[in-house]
Amino acid sequence: MSISSMFSAGPGSAAGAAVAARTDSILDGRPDANPVAALEELAASLPSLDDIREVPDGDNSALTDIEREQKNKTEGVIRTAVAAGNTAVWVIAQGLERAAKGKWWRGTTHGTYEEYVKELTGRSASYARRLRSAAPLALETAARTGRVPNPGQADETRKVEKQHGTEAAILLFDVVAEITEEMGGEPTAQVLRATRQELPPALPDVPEQQRAEIETSARRALGSGVRIRTPLFEGDSNDGVRIRTPEVEVESVDRVQPDEQTSEEEVVDAEIVPDSIVTLNDALRVLTALNKAVSKDTFARAAEEGDPQEYADLRAKILKKSNAFQRKVQFAPVTYGTAPHCTLCEAATVPIPVNQGMGAGTYWWCEACEKTAGAREPLK
Repeated sequence: MSISSMFSAGPGSAAGAAVAARTDSILDGRPDANPVAALEELAASLPSLDDIREVPDGDNSALTDIEREQKNKTEGVIRTAVAAGNTAVWVIAQGLERAAKGKWWRGTTHGTYEEYVKELTGRSASYARRLRSAAPLALETAARTGRVPNPGQADETRKVEKQHGTEAAILLFDVVAEITEEMGGEPTAQVLRATRQELPPALPDVPEQQRAEIETSARRALGSGVRIRTPLFEGDSNDGVRIRTPEVEVESVDRVQPDEQTSEEEVVDAEIVPDSIVTLNDALRVLTALNKAVSKDTFARAAEEGDPQEYADLRAKILKKSNAFQRKVQFAPVTYGTAPHCTLCEAATVPIPVNQGMGAGTYWWCEACEKTAGAREPLK
């Protein structure tokens, strides 16, 4: 189904008609497509966030006529953005921001935000929250540079923003895109990450000096052998936006699919992902890449081709490091799901106390009825 037909067939068709042809051309990879303009027009068709009534937790009232109109309009834009792929991924984030604020799943068959997001977008709630938190910087970057960052790229620029500010984050993306373009490649998340790691602890305040420092860091990172991705086909890239794989959630080849490789971490709606979670996700990506790069054959060839003593030393060091990391994971804390309610009095249960003689925390315990309410097992 084309974007044009989606606009004419569903909610929000009047607001979306102006961008239908342009979005179709983006998906087709035609050179006259303007992804930033399409993104801005599609985003502009959303209802204002200020007009959305914020609904408190526990409110299961029916949607008002105004809320239904806002909901239908936003869902139409979200569905169009889903079809448009990476170019409009940040419009999806903006739409879901409105849905979260209005809690539009209340009174429907969707019991939770997670179910609502999964049905509407086909993506996980944790992925949607990640998009929502990255959207403001991504949209500002697109407006200022003419290039739409993908989620993997946005993750890296957000880290720069946290340390050096918004201006530096946007400038880094722009500078790295220009340099990699000179080299016939693309500003992958890996290149952005390497450049970020080369930055000094503090950047100059003068814009020209800041740009020069970032450019030096980028060229230093690329000079150290960081791989850049060259498009396989001329139409495979559109100024930082992959246009042929809208079904892929994380576009950079250097990133791991969050839903396939990581747990469904429960991120609060404050949209701030803890640094500890970011660090663990980074560690998982590194381990995944390492596991793919180093095979049994790698060790076999190294033992045959290399110096015997050098190989033995390397093997021992790798084994020591991997065992140390494994022990950290093995003895890391575990987490538990939401406490169930007692089936008799419907009160919330607590971990069973030690004085009940059944092993502290091994069962859920109703303090009112003084009975167990099922085994308390760690999340897996």
